[in-house]
Amino acid sequence: MVTKNNTIKILEMILLQRKGGKTTARIIEQLLKRPYNSNQMSKRLKISYNTASRHFQIMLKYKIVEKQKINYATYYFPSEALMNAEDEFYRIKELI
Repeated sequence: MVTKNNTIKILEMILLQRKGGKTTARIIEQLLKRPYNSNQMSKRLKISYNTASRHFQIMLKYKIVEKQKINYATYYFPSEALMNAEDEFYRIKELI
């Protein structure tokens, strides 16, 4: 089980200590509104499909997002851990 403190540390790491932190934050912000697949997210944020996909893979690794296959597409949505740390996400995002 991922604790809220662990989630906050993970968010700080992937958002503040990585070159792509700003893009990851933009993706998380959209995911908190509704699920997206890589293609939809790339169009929404005007980034490449590969960039969106890579950010999703990083977030999956750290259990920030979860995925669900629906028909032929894989949709990503916030994990319970991220939902529980949503306020902290917005606080950290302001530091980027």
